[in-house]
Amino acid sequence: MVTNISRAELQLLRGRLRPLFLRYAVPGVVSMLFLALQSVADGIIVGRLINATALAAVNIVTPVYALVTAVAVIIGVGTQAQMGIHMGSGNYIRAKVALHSGILGVAAFVIPATIFVNCFADEIVVFLGANKELLPLSKSYIHGVMPLLFGVGGFMFCDYQLKALGHPRYAMIIMVMTIVLNILFGVVFVKMGMGTFGVGLGLGLSFTIGLAASGSVIWWEVRHTPNLHHAKGPFSGYMLWRIAYNGSSEGLAEVSIAITMFLFNRTLMEYAGTDGVAAFTLINYILFVGVNVMFGVANGVIPIISYNFGAKRGTRIMGVSRLAVRSNLLVGVALILALWIFGRQIIGIFIPPTETHVTELAVNGVRIVSLAFLFNGFNLFAASFFTAVDDALLSLMVGAMRGLIFLVIGIFTLPYLWGVTGIWLTTPVAEILTMLVVFYFMKRWRRSHAGSFLR
Repeated sequence: MVTNISRAELQLLRGRLRPLFLRYAVPGVVSMLFLALQSVADGIIVGRLINATALAAVNIVTPVYALVTAVAVIIGVGTQAQMGIHMGSGNYIRAKVALHSGILGVAAFVIPATIFVNCFADEIVVFLGANKELLPLSKSYIHGVMPLLFGVGGFMFCDYQLKALGHPRYAMIIMVMTIVLNILFGVVFVKMGMGTFGVGLGLGLSFTIGLAASGSVIWWEVRHTPNLHHAKGPFSGYMLWRIAYNGSSEGLAEVSIAITMFLFNRTLMEYAGTDGVAAFTLINYILFVGVNVMFGVANGVIPIISYNFGAKRGTRIMGVSRLAVRSNLLVGVALILALWIFGRQIIGIFIPPTETHVTELAVNGVRIVSLAFLFNGFNLFAASFFTAVDDALLSLMVGAMRGLIFLVIGIFTLPYLWGVTGIWLTTPVAEILTMLVVFYFMKRWRRSHAGSFLR
């Protein structure tokens, strides 16, 4: 039996489930909400303090650091799960191997990406589609953020490792600090006349500071976790592959969003024109907040599940799983009620009342699409659960079904039956069908592990 385990590990192993769940889920929700706030705030800063053209110029460059962030999250989530499982089983050598492999893996991608983007920044901006009007603004932004691109990727990776080491509150505090700094830097630099260069610099500088803060806490925690500190864990190519494979459902989500957004916009243009696309954009803003809350719960409990999976504490896994599913269901019901009762007022935050046709489309659409909140909290948790227990294939399948397969099938069939209403129904139907399949996956997983440790 492993002795001398850290206080954070004792909490994961023996702490009361409800307080433990809140300790990890609440910071996860807060962190996700602040990440959402960052996107909204950057848009307001650029659009209001510079101009709409600058907003388009910044959006042109977004795919570059979005790609870096996606890779960092894939490796971060996979490393977090592997560390939790091996620490829970008492195999600190494998946990150290996972940590070192994850760090070297993300560095091996982020550092060359930073160098490449800085060497070919102008060519990349042109390749991404900037025209003569957007080109100088896009080039200024990319020259501002790209020298510090490694900070963006490194910060996202470290956020997950703080949670793996039992410090979700530190992760939340550093995330909030980083986003607040990003907003402050953006406002100050733009006011100083630095334009889009200042917005990019503010993003890169704030995330690099966040990387320094989170990296320092990780270093201190590893040094003060004796079993982990004294373990010899060299880099492993196989472990890095396992990490990337296990976290790959996060990357699939990014790809799925791009594909389905294109299909929804194209179909809405056919059935409802520009107003339909505008209404869909507003609905996405609102749904993004709700999904982020549920994802914060699902993602927040990964360290609890991973550690107890390694420790073969099946009862605790099932207990925290029930808490997560019930919490997401309550959030979903609350969001549906809010959108049905106050949907018009919420839509009115984004557009003036004179836009009557768009408002009506958005209000009707958000009421139908919001029904997905009854089911997607469960599906989001299921994807995180399978990642936490190192079942990457099932996690990928859940992500593919809810984010791509059923949505694509729905968008090609339901509008032909019910027009615009069919477009709004696509998301709830995709979530329902995914949930039915997930029930089968969960039942099969429990049955396959019942004899080994689920007790």
